[in-house]
This record gives sequence, C-alpha cells and structure tokens, in this order.
Amino acid sequence: MKNMSRVISNFFLSISFLFLFYIIYRSEIYHDGNEFRFYFKYYVLAFLSIFISFITYFISKIIKINLLVFLILTIVGLYLTETFLTSQHKKFKMYKNFTNIDYDKRTKFKIYNDLKKNDPSIVVSPPPIHFSNNVDFDYAPLSGIANRTTIHCNENGYYSIYQSDRYGFNNPDQEWNKKQIDYLLVGDSMIRGACVHEPNTISGNLKRLKKNKKGVLNLGQTGNGPLRQYATLREYLPFKNVKRVIWFYSEGNDLKELNDELKHLILIKYLKDPKFTQNLIIKNKEVQKLLLSELSTIEEKERENSLFEEKIKRGPLVNFLILKKVREFFLDSFLIKVKSHNYSYLTEDLKKIINLSNQLSIENNSKFYFIYLPLYERFQLNNNNEHFKDYKKIVKIVEDLNIPVIDINKELFDKVKDPLSLFPFRSHGHYNVKGYELVTKVIYEKINKLEGY
Repeated sequence: MKNMSRVISNFFLSISFLFLFYIIYRSEIYHDGNEFRFYFKYYVLAFLSIFISFITYFISKIIKINLLVFLILTIVGLYLTETFLTSQHKKFKMYKNFTNIDYDKRTKFKIYNDLKKNDPSIVVSPPPIHFSNNVDFDYAPLSGIANRTTIHCNENGYYSIYQSDRYGFNNPDQEWNKKQIDYLLVGDSMIRGACVHEPNTISGNLKRLKKNKKGVLNLGQTGNGPLRQYATLREYLPFKNVKRVIWFYSEGNDLKELNDELKHLILIKYLKDPKFTQNLIIKNKEVQKLLLSELSTIEEKERENSLFEEKIKRGPLVNFLILKKVREFFLDSFLIKVKSHNYSYLTEDLKKIINLSNQLSIENNSKFYFIYLPLYERFQLNNNNEHFKDYKKIVKIVEDLNIPVIDINKELFDKVKDPLSLFPFRSHGHYNVKGYELVTKVIYEKINKLEGY
C-alpha cells in the first residue's frame, strides 16, 4: 500500500520534470533562448506541476488515487477535444476542397522573394507604426509606398496583394481623380483590407453597392489607432470634396495603439496644435523617399519572421501530441484575458479625438459616422458582453457626442447564428470575404436609412 502510494507520487513528479525538461529544450536549446517570453507561461505551469507533485508525498493514498484518475480522465478528455478541434480546423483541406487550389503555405518573405523575380519593384510596405516615436525620422508617414505592387497578408489561403495608389493606400489610383468622394474610410488593418483582395475589402464592397460613380477612398493602415486616424483626416480630408467620413473603431487594439500614439513626438502635435500639419500630400516625394529607405529594414524583419515560422513548424502528429488546438483555443484565450492591459483611462482622450475628427468633418462639409468593429476573441470563449474591451462605454461616449454610431456587433454579429463563420476558417484573424461583405452591407444600409434614402 505504502509502495503504491509512493509510486503514484513518483509518477506525478516524473511527468512534471519531463514537462520542464521539454520546455527547457524548446526554449533554451531549440530556440537558443530567444523565445523565453513565449515559453514563460509554460515554465510557470511546469514549476507549478512540480510543486503539486511534491505535495502528493504528504497526502493520503485515497486522495492520490483520485488525483490519478482525475489526471487520466483529463488527459483523455483533452485529446478527445484536440481530435474534435483538429477536425474542425483543417483549413488546408477545406481550402483545397472549396477552391481546387492548394493553400499557400509560404511565408511572406518567401512569396516576396518568389514574386520579386518577375516584379523587382514589389514591396512589403512599412506600415505607419514602423515609424513609432523615433526622433531620427523627419516625418511620421500615414500611408505606405506609392504606386507599387504590395504584399499584405494571408489568412484565407492566399496572399492579399494590391497595387497601391499615388500616396500608398489600398485604392485604385483613379479614385483620387473623382471630383466627389462618397465615402472616405479611416481605420486600421481591417479597413486597409487584411487579408482579402481589394474588391473584397470594405471599400471595394462599397464601390459595388453604391449606385453612382462617385469615389470611395480607403485611408486605412495596419496598426493605426485613433490619433493616427485623426492625423490622416487632417492631412488628406481638406484636399477632397468628401460627403461622408467613415471612422472605424477596432475593439481589439485601438486603445492600445492610442496609448503609444500619445507618446509619439510628431503625432501628439496634431492634438496640441489645431493648425499643425506635416503637409504629407505636398511633400509626398520626401515621404516616399523615407518609406523606401526603410525597405531593407522591413525585408530583414520579414526574413527573421520567416526563419522563426520555419523553426516552429511541426508535423500534424507532433501538433496533436502537444495539444496545439486545445492550447490555442483555451490556454491562449485565457492568457489574453489575464494579460490584457486595461486602457480604460484613455477613453477621455479617445472622446477628445473623435470629437475633433467630427468637427473637422463638419468644417469640410462632410458627415461623420462612427463604426464599432468586434474582434474574434469576443466570440471565441463567450466574451460577448457589454464590458468586454469597454464596449458599451465607448459606444455611449460617441452617442453622447451626438455622432451616429453603427454598432456592427449589435447590427450583425448578434444576429448571425455562427459569428465565428465570419472569420478565416473560424480562427483568429480579420474578417473573411463573407465577413467583410456583410459588414459593408450593414454600414451601407444603416447610412442610407439614417439619411432617409
């Protein structure tokens, strides 16, 4: 009896140490200690497991047997869950069955090198956040590299690639020639059009829905927060006759981006000085030279990302054994909640910026609309409540400013049976083609209703 009790404790301790040694191998040997931050949570779990294993030496045999049974049932349950989740997320096979085309598994650096052989001018354009708070830069660019084939991202089985316009945004260049712009969009990567081709973006869908030949300008850029969006309006809105300004708020990271933007030595000037401007349209040539000078830095960054992706790539059997899908679905989502920083203190700054953007729109004879966009985590583990990411608080702030709000969570996601179906393969990411299409339809119909059409 006593020996059996000790065997169970030894078993627990052995498993715990094996887990720790595996984490040490992955973190310190396989990745040369460069990914310690990623593996930190697993170190914590390993040491917690060792601590609990030591405790088992001092508890009764009955409790140990119950713990062992519980552990076995838990492991069986986890692998059954892994089997189910894996069967639901076979995106390579799903994409092949749907399109009869193989899922593009290349890294961004690999596709960049492949396409560069036929088009030497192709770019992975540095986003505005690349120029964060660096006093060595003369400008804080708000666009990408102009007139270039631009590689964006892959979440749907293919890389979204577009021809940038004269200022570096994701628009057909002729949109800038139109005398009147029906819709001018500002926002982050969701508005830029990640990760779909230009006709399937929100701006692309708007072009199809409206019944006139007036323009749609998409000024969205990856990583843009509220202050960059306001700065974008300050720089580009006065140069065009715009009927409507459509301001997009992405609940996932806009307050976090604002936290960084308020520390930016150039961007903060837009908030402090109502007459400040970088004259980005007039000085577009100088801005483009700055963007082009950073291409080698961006290329090196993508090369490093590619090497890391190749290094962590595992086969399906290994992924199954390490419960990859279970960890993604439960552990990583839980850690997002735990580690998520509270940026509620920035809501007054957000209110000020939105109010200034609305006033700027009015001064330029444009109608201002605020669009609230929900993110994947809201629906992944039952986070769809009014407190998640200060949802209701932010909507009320805008409503109190008497600004029309189009709440995509309320108007669309709360009404569909399966919200995750609007994300790529029901996984973390931006919206898929169907998601962008439905979001645009809601925006278009709500604006028409508000304007009495």
